[in-house]
Amino acid sequence: MSGQAKNDAPQVIVLTDEERDSGIMGDKKLYDAIEAFFTDGLVVVENAIDARIIDKLNERMLQDTNKLLAGEGQVHFNHLNANVATKGAAAGGNLSQVPPLEKEWLFPEVFANKHGARIVSNILGPRPEVHFIRSNTLLATDERQMVHADIRFEHPEHVFAIAFNTCLVDVGPENGTTELWLGTQNTNLNYHRELGEPMIADDKLEERRKVRPPCYPRIKKGSIVLRDLRLWHAGMPNPTQDVRIMLAIVYYASWYKNGAVISMPESLRPTIEMLEEYAQTKIAADWVPDEGFNYLNIKFSNNFSSTLTPWVWEKIQHVKSVKGY
Repeated sequence: MSGQAKNDAPQVIVLTDEERDSGIMGDKKLYDAIEAFFTDGLVVVENAIDARIIDKLNERMLQDTNKLLAGEGQVHFNHLNANVATKGAAAGGNLSQVPPLEKEWLFPEVFANKHGARIVSNILGPRPEVHFIRSNTLLATDERQMVHADIRFEHPEHVFAIAFNTCLVDVGPENGTTELWLGTQNTNLNYHRELGEPMIADDKLEERRKVRPPCYPRIKKGSIVLRDLRLWHAGMPNPTQDVRIMLAIVYYASWYKNGAVISMPESLRPTIEMLEEYAQTKIAADWVPDEGFNYLNIKFSNNFSSTLTPWVWEKIQHVKSVKGY
């Protein structure tokens, strides 16, 4: 957490078309990706997915976005006040959307990307587990989120989970690229406002800003972004009328024992097993009957804790009940 203040950006590993399509990046690129991840808490792999696949998925998900906004499904906005002193100042444009959990849309290149899975497996260990599949769908908004880490609980002070983001459109400051505080992954709850809240304390933000201020990267569609779950970040305004979708899949080390499961229709079992074999990962599915299943009705859950420390989650629930939320 020391060093000279500088303006920078995430390290970007650029794949050739041959590497992209074969699923095998060069050894030096893998080395550089893992080094960047441990140094910055985040790395970008560009040209990891063919843009034609990304465009198809983006078009399909935009249709679902319209359904959600029309009241068809469980609507959840990632509300994190931009200013706690201003009631109602929330990042209302950050819609948490489930991607289409249907066979024809679960592209292996996206949901079992070999490049991402190889990096994740080399960091977290063999057969990392997926316990969260959603997206950050940024609508037009002039609000921003407070700087936070995606954890509200006591946790290991080393990497145990990786957020795997896929950009479905080009992103930059003009359409709400995520504010990133690189190098902050090796912090703990002492940097948070309080237990049970993800927001980082103001004094810690100013202290860090003098060392390494946040950045606002440009990331091309078809890129994948691997982020240590502990890294500080914040959603930014999207002054355009164009919806910006970024998939969010969270991988955990198998030893961590996260207990969250993803509702899946029974008919998808062969497809999910194929994705698991393709990427050598595990997807924590809760198999439910096909009849009546609608992925847009899946309730949002951000329980990223471990079943091995249930008292931590219970403590947080107590804090929330005392505060009345």
